[in-house]
Amino acid sequence: MISSRHCNKAPYLMLALCVALAGCGTSGVRKDGQALIAEGQYEAGISMLEEALKENPRDTELNIAVIQGRRQSVEALLTQADSDRSRHDFQGARMGYGRVLTLEPNNRRAQEAVRQIEQIGNINERVALGQAALRQGDLFGAERHMREVLLLDPQNQDGLALRKDIELVQSRTAQPNPQLRTKMERPVTLEFRDANLKTIFEVLSQVAGLNFIFDKDMRPDMKATIFVRDVRIEDAVALLLEQNQLHQKVVNDNTLLIYPDSPQKTKDYQELVMRTFYLTSIDSNTALNLVKTMLKTRDVFVDERLNTLTMRDTPDAVRMAEKLLQSQDQSNPEVVLEVEVMEVARSRILELGLQWPNTFGVLTEDGKSVETLDQLRGIDSSRITISPSPQAKINAQDNDINTLASPVIRVSNREQARIHIGQRVPIVSATSVPSTQGPVITESITYLDVGLKLEVTPVVHLNNEVAIKVSLEVSNAKPLEPTRQGTIPVQVDTRNAQTSLRLHDGETQVLAGLVRNDDGASGNKIPLLGDIPGLGRLFGSNRNDKSQSELVLSITPRIVRNLPYQSPSDMEFPSGTETSMQIRNLNRPIEVDDEQPLAAAPTAVRP
Repeated sequence: MISSRHCNKAPYLMLALCVALAGCGTSGVRKDGQALIAEGQYEAGISMLEEALKENPRDTELNIAVIQGRRQSVEALLTQADSDRSRHDFQGARMGYGRVLTLEPNNRRAQEAVRQIEQIGNINERVALGQAALRQGDLFGAERHMREVLLLDPQNQDGLALRKDIELVQSRTAQPNPQLRTKMERPVTLEFRDANLKTIFEVLSQVAGLNFIFDKDMRPDMKATIFVRDVRIEDAVALLLEQNQLHQKVVNDNTLLIYPDSPQKTKDYQELVMRTFYLTSIDSNTALNLVKTMLKTRDVFVDERLNTLTMRDTPDAVRMAEKLLQSQDQSNPEVVLEVEVMEVARSRILELGLQWPNTFGVLTEDGKSVETLDQLRGIDSSRITISPSPQAKINAQDNDINTLASPVIRVSNREQARIHIGQRVPIVSATSVPSTQGPVITESITYLDVGLKLEVTPVVHLNNEVAIKVSLEVSNAKPLEPTRQGTIPVQVDTRNAQTSLRLHDGETQVLAGLVRNDDGASGNKIPLLGDIPGLGRLFGSNRNDKSQSELVLSITPRIVRNLPYQSPSDMEFPSGTETSMQIRNLNRPIEVDDEQPLAAAPTAVRP
């Protein structure tokens, strides 16, 4: 025979057993799903976790497992697909990107990769268009087609050959026109000591087939000493001019004009060119400061409406400005931040006991409040009131709240992005101003932002890493009792976290552990009797409030655009001396024929 006491406990035992079995089942499904993901069965593992989450939408561990499992699966599939694509296994890469889009239909990286793989079939046509543009002299169009080809297939041999051809043409056209051409391609050896300068130029004219024209203000008694071996004619002329503070002007391919290095002569002979640069990313005023600071250019104008810069300077200065602006006029890197914020809150209220009256009153025969002692005559039970009414309180409440926000932010490099999800709480404040007719009270309303506030500032690095400064705040406001002046104070409960982290492109970081626990207890009991152990529940009621909340933040950066790679030859180039600005082609090799004697100028030696 089962006693009534055991019968009363049986339902509670069954309920506890069901809860325990449900917890064990959820944990087992979560582990099985994570095991499938670890084995490479990403779709099956994610599907298992999502089915379990549908049955238990408030399970925090399942929510986190689904988020992390999907991120882990997507990253693994993207890595394998990128590897297949680099090995020209486009079929395997297409399949891998397709699996990514099954898990994340809006994954931009996979969508772009699929689009590029579909365009690879037209890669030969793009190469042909680039070669045709190069033959027509359209370097910009040829370079654009070449970049499209190498973006689709970085190891494409035709694309690499087209890039070499473009670089060769650019190197040939980098020098100003006209260019000096000599009939000698072999180096010369010069040995002169205190020789007349015009005599040396006469020897060079006979040997190299060059014409030298001298300015009328050149002194006829100028002398030079030079001992050089195996140098080009152009370098030998440049050395002679530097010794005697002279400049040269190329008239045509075999004629040089020699003039003294003076400001007036420079203005008379130095050719100037005018160039307008259309800027795309850099601000025109910033470009103006760059040109003035680095090149000391004075004749420069900017048009803020068109974002253009126009300068008038020497051809060398214009080419250096072109190289500077080409390296600086780059689009600002951008990154997409995928943020998921989840707040899990649990609260439990337990109220148990008897509520006894704590206020007694007496009414008149008419049911009104007693105001005089004479009205107390003839008191009976019908005229006595009690408050509150006796109640038996048996109440238990459990609340689970999940707040999930998944914003996707696109932000430029070093710019701050803000997100606010919540409310603007009005706060009323009163101001009293004395006057002859009494105080004048004016009210003003201000608004306080409460809820979820997120601030992120990314810094995109060249190695596809993103440094992110994160500031997270979760707050709620509760109005308090108004003051005598009418001002309504507000109590604000906040939780905030600030951190800086550095992640790879596509790497996910989960920030958790912002837990808040609140325990509260209140009671209403008869003095002394309510303190008796065991029997105290019969002479009062107790209320226990327990609440717990946890904040979880997941952030994933995805680089949309980064700075392009620039070769060292584009970032470094000679710029002449402090007083003479010029770009010299120092990389042209000297051809030496060992079977024939070097062409040497006559030697003039004086003791």
